[in-house]
Formats: sequence, structure tokens, C-alpha cells
Amino acid sequence: MNSNENIFDRLPDDVVFLIFSKLQDAKSLCLSMSVCRRFQFIVPRVSEVFLPIPRRRAVLNDNGEEIVTIRRGFMNPFFRILTKPFHFVSQIIKFKSRNAENDCDSCSYYEPNDVLKPFEEIRALHLRIPCHVIPKPCSGTGKSNSKTFLRWKADFGDQLRSCVMLGAKSWTEKCRNEENFQETVPGSEHEQRVISDGEMKLRIVWTISCLIAASARHYMVQETVKSQKMIETVVVSDESDQGWLCMNKEQIEELKVSGGVGVECRSRLPALRMKMWYSEKMELPGCGKVMDGATLVVIWSAGNGEAEGRSTVDLVRAAFGGEGEEKVVGDFARKLVGGKKCYVLEMNSF
Repeated sequence: MNSNENIFDRLPDDVVFLIFSKLQDAKSLCLSMSVCRRFQFIVPRVSEVFLPIPRRRAVLNDNGEEIVTIRRGFMNPFFRILTKPFHFVSQIIKFKSRNAENDCDSCSYYEPNDVLKPFEEIRALHLRIPCHVIPKPCSGTGKSNSKTFLRWKADFGDQLRSCVMLGAKSWTEKCRNEENFQETVPGSEHEQRVISDGEMKLRIVWTISCLIAASARHYMVQETVKSQKMIETVVVSDESDQGWLCMNKEQIEELKVSGGVGVECRSRLPALRMKMWYSEKMELPGCGKVMDGATLVVIWSAGNGEAEGRSTVDLVRAAFGGEGEEKVVGDFARKLVGGKKCYVLEMNSF
């Protein structure tokens, strides 16, 4: 064998394609296409693509002010729509810093279509948008961050179908000196107390914030979904995994047919129905995690017969599954939905 021969060139195209299919990362795939003509032919056939969308660096003028640049696609007003709700939440619940550690989507970033143009056969697309600030772990305490906790998952077709949100005023590890604390057990007399007006308003703000963030992400992916003829699943998450927008093949086809309806750089939300469960304090035996003001909200479109026909337990199970921390989140959600007291709310289209 010639010492100058590239062994990789001896691999069949099908094997090379299988290697690139396992890679998935859009940046690495695009760089691979620039290596040789052979890769330039093989890589665009990859069917599963993961694209972390980078931040766009701010351009400052002589006074140190950011210069607003308008591009086709995602303009700065769109990013403000994503950002404002989380800033509003941070002010109400008094985060430790004005930078809002939980603030996702609060910086402008590049249009995904620019990167995805070479890929012609995408079937599964996962976009990850940046966070403004990456949460810093507490040092020396052995605890999780005690900041406000929010986690949500939304399913969209041409409009919102369902959304499940789990929130808490704090998410911490139980300390040894808290061994005797009294947990609020769902269904107990203590849990049956009427939630105060202030606490209810806070939960409503959380809910609206998550809905607006989800609708903004849905608006963001519409052009990408329409331009990809073979796409079957879409997921849009963020660096902190706070929120997930999901679309399956049926929902994508529904969006392509309807064309989507937008308002102020986000998708319009239909009339909604929701159920809310609340526990003043909740602990999961065995994991040592404690939630203060744990709240579960299950939301569905008033005109979505499919979601109305599914039980809330099914919607919660579909939203929060998996391993590790995701399993703990799911356990909290399932424990909350077992409570006897449930608040029923309705919301007009907006």
C-alpha cells in the first residue's frame, strides 16, 4: 500500500455517509463539505441535523451604543419579543442580579436558514438558541441554585396545541438541618389553602412568559420548516434547557398548509384552557430536591379536541420524561398532578 494513500478514500460512500449521519452537528458538517468534492456530495444527504445558533456580536458606535442592524428574517424587534417576558418575570420575582440568570433568548443570533441551505434531505432538525447569561453554580454550598425555576415544553402545529410548565420560586437541595421540615403533601389540608392573589399573579406571569417565548420560537422556525421539503420533526431548545418547542410530521404539514399566523414577531396564540396545581413546599423522597412554591400548569388550545381528549397525566408524561434531572422534574410534575385541588383558568387569544 502506498504510504501517501488516504485510507479514508477507500471507504464506500455508504460508510462515509453513516459516519456523517452520526455526527449531526451542523457546524462540523459544513466544515466537512469544504474538505473535498466527495464530502460536498455526501454531507447534504444527512437527515438529522443539530444546529447551535451562535450569538451575533453587537456592533457599537463611538458612544458605545449598539447599532441596530436590520436583516431579512430575524430582526431586533423579534428578539425583544422573546426577551421582554423573561425580564418582566425577573423583576417581579427579584432575581439576584439584573442580568437574569434564567434569561434565555435575550440576545440576537444568526438566521438558521443561512446555515441549513446546503442540507437538502433534513428529516429531524434540532435548533439550540443561546442564553444571555449561563447560570453560575453556587460554590461551597453543595446546593443547586436557589433561583426561580422554570421548565416548559410546547407542542405546535399551525398554532399552539398544548404546553406544560413546571415552575417554583426556588429549586434547592435539602440540607441536613432541614430534616424535620413539614412538606406540603398534594391533597392534604395544608395544600387545600387558597393561593394568595400575589402568588397567583406570579404564576400567571410565568405562564404568559413561557407562552410568549414558545410562540416566538414557533415564529422563528416557520420559514425553515417551509423550506425543508422532507422535514418530519423539529425541536427548538435553549442552552439552559429551560424550554422546548416540538413539532412532529403531522404538525409540520399542518403549518405548511396554513402558512402560519404571526403578530408582532411571534405566532398568534389561540384561546386557551389550563389547569394549575400548586404546593407551598414539596420534596421528592430519595433525591433530596426541594421546591418552594411548586406549580404545574397544563395548557391546551380550546379548539384542540385531541389535547382535550388526552388526560393531564398523559400530557405531563409526554412533556417531562428522560433520565437524570429531567426524570426528577417529571417526578415533581407527576406528584403535583396527583393533588386534589386544581385551579381552572381560561385565556383569550392574543
